[in-house]
Amino acid sequence: MPINQQTGEITDDLPPVNPAEVEQIVRSSVNEINRGVRVVSDALAAYRKAEADYDRAFAAAYMQHSGPAHEKKYAAEIATTAQRAARDTAEVAWRYADRRMRAFESTLSGWQTISKSVTQMFAAGGAS
Repeated sequence: MPINQQTGEITDDLPPVNPAEVEQIVRSSVNEINRGVRVVSDALAAYRKAEADYDRAFAAAYMQHSGPAHEKKYAAEIATTAQRAARDTAEVAWRYADRRMRAFESTLSGWQTISKSVTQMFAAGGAS
């Protein structure tokens, strides 16, 4: 197959394609996008939950510490290291899923362009 399923990249060693092969690739790309919608949504929900958990933990730690404001802030930062790490990890996962989704959309667009060219090529050659 002329598309690398791991990266979504079109390989340099493209074999000749016909409209049926291109249609199969386009359908596969559409299916990846459909699956990706759930992945991105789930990743965003996990990120937002982790962010809210961090905010709540930070506020609680800040209020529990007695002392000047700058000391409260640093104490809260130290107390919420795990929540901050979880939030950051969730954000990275969400951004990665979002970038992958955009890559799938770009791949689909590219294959739609190829589909038009292949269809025109076959029509010009007398195939229908």
